[in-house]
Amino acid sequence: MKAREILATPSHEGLTMIIDQLFTRKQSEEYKTARTLYDFFVSNFPNCLTLKLLKIYLHSSDEVLRLRSICYLSETLPGLTNRNFKLSLIALHEIKPLLISCLTRQNPRKCDTNFLRVIVSFVAENVMSSYNGRWEELSEYILLLVNQDPVRAFNYFIELPLLYGDFINRFLEKLREEVYKVLLHPEKDKEEEWVLALTSAVKMGIEISDSETRFDLRREILHNVMKSAFDVMWMGMEREFLIRGLQYIDKYLAKEAKSCKWSSKQCGFVAAFAYGIAGVGTNTKEDAKKIFVMVTNMDKYVPNPALKLEHFSVDNQDLGVESDRELYYYFWQRTPMEVLSFFATSGSDYRSREIAIKRLYDSLCDHTSSLFEIDVAEIRDLQPLLITCLKEEGMPENIYKILGQVVFHVAQETFTYEKDPWFDLWDYIGSESKAEFKKAVYIFQCLTMRLEYKDIVVPAITNLLPEIHRNLTPPKELLVDNSSWVLAFTGAYCSAIHLLEVTSHAGFVKEIAHKMIDSVKELVERGMEVGLVRRAFRDLESIVEKQWDWYMTREYRFLKGLLWRLYAIKGMKMESKYVLWRINVNIERSVDKNLKVLPKSEFDWLNLPEPLEN
Repeated sequence: MKAREILATPSHEGLTMIIDQLFTRKQSEEYKTARTLYDFFVSNFPNCLTLKLLKIYLHSSDEVLRLRSICYLSETLPGLTNRNFKLSLIALHEIKPLLISCLTRQNPRKCDTNFLRVIVSFVAENVMSSYNGRWEELSEYILLLVNQDPVRAFNYFIELPLLYGDFINRFLEKLREEVYKVLLHPEKDKEEEWVLALTSAVKMGIEISDSETRFDLRREILHNVMKSAFDVMWMGMEREFLIRGLQYIDKYLAKEAKSCKWSSKQCGFVAAFAYGIAGVGTNTKEDAKKIFVMVTNMDKYVPNPALKLEHFSVDNQDLGVESDRELYYYFWQRTPMEVLSFFATSGSDYRSREIAIKRLYDSLCDHTSSLFEIDVAEIRDLQPLLITCLKEEGMPENIYKILGQVVFHVAQETFTYEKDPWFDLWDYIGSESKAEFKKAVYIFQCLTMRLEYKDIVVPAITNLLPEIHRNLTPPKELLVDNSSWVLAFTGAYCSAIHLLEVTSHAGFVKEIAHKMIDSVKELVERGMEVGLVRRAFRDLESIVEKQWDWYMTREYRFLKGLLWRLYAIKGMKMESKYVLWRINVNIERSVDKNLKVLPKSEFDWLNLPEPLEN
């Protein structure tokens, strides 16, 4: 009876005393009594115990007690999993929001994350099986975390069970971006971050392996993993990074394979990873072979011809990844102009062109970060050929997006250091606004730096505005490709933010801003929010993250006014409002407090002069 009362009472005092006693000497009577009671709770009241321990962590002011509560819970839950225990639906309904509150508590410590990720994994596994996989709040939290603390996001992501499409799609693109940042720029003394990023990359590949439309992404993940592994080896950090990472992944994948029941394609991806990594360095073969043997002995493993596994051996053969790697390093030995010339050659195959443009992008990123120097004359020589590439018809969207980032880096160097407005680029944006709207507006919004040379920039934006306005008209139904409206929305924002200081175009800013709001309002009312509005908000979030460092009072005030009006739209789902909230949080954190002036009126928001009083 006493045990039931301890869990049934609203007070945490009884369980708190037991938790404290569990940290006394194991030979003491206090410990033995507490251990007996705790084991009784685990066997008979696991739902109540889980709730109670989470509440102690969330509400207690005693930091030691808080840590002890989740420490014991994280040690308890794997045992419940081994017993095939599932939380009740009633308990899950209360635990889900409670756990999210625990995760969002301010100033989490590394030790908290180590315990909480085990708890999140257990609860998520229960949710995926009991709620048909729906836990939108956790998905949104991981997206928030990817933006604010990527390494902690890696910790939680790798512990999640196999996920459904909408859950992972919400944060996949941003997570991939952050994983690549760590993998492709390994730093000494940060081996733990690199290992987590490597594990996250493998987890991403497993998650998307069953998608028929993401084969190229799987190849991209493998390609970047191999590139990172070679970089680590050449930097003399093979043992600290690569060997440690493989040993961690070996244990991780053995656990995942047991709990997740991989499909044949997922097995194929893991085998491809093991084969590829075995060819890196001198000491990786043994650990890679363990992974390969483990996965190829699974019932569902089938050699994947698309990944050319049948042509690869651990000794010294090829995988497709190997040929990609060789091609990448072929381009690594070439000048940026030679790489771009290869990319522009019409006879080049798709995969080779993709690797070439990625290598050029990596070189420009390294140049921007002062890790690698490209001569000013070379940057200038790239410009005309880049314009030719932009005009190429039928270029795959993923390659065009990388090309857009290449244009950004060249433009940044050109605008900032050479004081050259790059007239041909603005001529392309303005002249192609009608015939190639999506391509022109995408390149425009890639230019996230402050734009000077208003005499050249403003006419190009003015040419874009009619097409932006036309494409902002809400589609009558959701299409397979809804990118025109999304690009129009983000293009409208970029146009407005760059025209704020141009007094002669104040009317354009007002018109386009209200069109954005009205269009979102109509889509929300018609129930077309998920496929359009939320995607546009996330793209807007990404753009603001890249622009905020040059925002002054005028830009801050406009963005705040826009966010307020979008947030106030009736009927908008909380998930969409959450994206707006994240943008607001980021801009508040990023902009200097001396520049923060809130809009006082409709005219003030749009940077228009107040009307004269009669």
